[in-house]
Amino acid sequence: MAKRIFLALLLLNLTSTAFAQAWDLDSCVNYALAGNAEVRHRKMQYGIRQEELAEAAARRIPVVSLGAQELLHSGNALIMYSVDQVVTMSLTQVAASMEMPLLTGGAIPNSKAAKEYALKSAAEDISLSMVNTRIRVAAAYMQLLGCRSQEQLALRRAELCREQLQRVQTLVDEGRRTDADLAEARAALSRADYLHTAAKGNSDIARIALANLIGLEDISGFEIKDLEEGVEDTPEVSLPSLLGDIDAYPAVRSVQFNLKSAEYQQKAAKGALLPQLSLFANYNNYLYQPFGVKVPGVGAQLLHNGWGALGLKLEVPILNAGQKIQVDKAAMALEDARVNLDETRREISRQLRESYLQTVSARERYNSAVSAEQAAKEAYDYQQRMYEAGLCTTYDLGQSRLNWFSASEETVRSKYEYLLRNKILGYYRNLLQN
Repeated sequence: MAKRIFLALLLLNLTSTAFAQAWDLDSCVNYALAGNAEVRHRKMQYGIRQEELAEAAARRIPVVSLGAQELLHSGNALIMYSVDQVVTMSLTQVAASMEMPLLTGGAIPNSKAAKEYALKSAAEDISLSMVNTRIRVAAAYMQLLGCRSQEQLALRRAELCREQLQRVQTLVDEGRRTDADLAEARAALSRADYLHTAAKGNSDIARIALANLIGLEDISGFEIKDLEEGVEDTPEVSLPSLLGDIDAYPAVRSVQFNLKSAEYQQKAAKGALLPQLSLFANYNNYLYQPFGVKVPGVGAQLLHNGWGALGLKLEVPILNAGQKIQVDKAAMALEDARVNLDETRREISRQLRESYLQTVSARERYNSAVSAEQAAKEAYDYQQRMYEAGLCTTYDLGQSRLNWFSASEETVRSKYEYLLRNKILGYYRNLLQN
């Protein structure tokens, strides 16, 4: 008993330890893909398309039916006995039938082909949903990383303001600064504490948003890792490599398969207007039991009362306005699929070009932000020396510090924006490689 309790506690401890470990981006993405509502919906749609394909294929299988009915007959039984006599009797009838299509004008094979392409389109929709989920999770992940970095900057700013307040207090005690400088330093510290509190709140909100996006219910121990690669470590993706094969992207492939499905749907609709040939067979038998009259036994009746038929049935459509409307609808659906394919190709091309240019622009903004941050830091250090020498005011030093941290915040924003943009391009590139 004690051993079981020890093992249970050990397992619980290991589970808690694993959960407490920080999540990386891949872990968040994989967890989200396992329970994402959009992905699950697309998979359900794929299952429905599978059933529709199986239904279309089953139309070739003979339809066999078996039936029976029990009647209470009262009246002339001439047909039964060849005797003109009024009787009351029970009548049991059984029947079996089979019908199998032979020639359908191509309706069955074309309908099956349409469902096959619809199934392929549903599979591409799953891939597209998975890519969209990856992008959304990556965006939320980068947002949280950016908020955490902003929080760290705000904390560092508050610490510097607190140190500055202590220095100013010392200078005031020595008579080298006035109470106005002390009030300015206190105001700067209050503002820095406020910004740190706001930054911490933004981090908490971003953390909740990411956990909710990936479908994590208990977020008490949810923490994420920083990215292992920096801006300089990210592989660059060229625009020609993205635009090399537009038709390889899931969104385009899905529409292409829908177009092929529409083509076969039109053929199937036209086939319904052609002659239809089918093979049929049936068998019927009955048992009767007149009240008060002696009749042959069950075996004798089943032996002599049965009859069946085997034959071919030909149906030639002459006037079928409803089916003609179906043909017209299939033609319009086909044309709409062609238009949709052209629009999807142009839209994917636009998205890829736009995403590439946004990535390049984000990289340039990051490089500029780094340079601006370095310049602002140098200006602050110079202003700090000027302040120690009594050549500038506390307000001037505070403004210089504000400029430095504003530049640092812009560096953080541009950094994670670029990393996100580059990550999105990587997802697109992986689609072509797969």
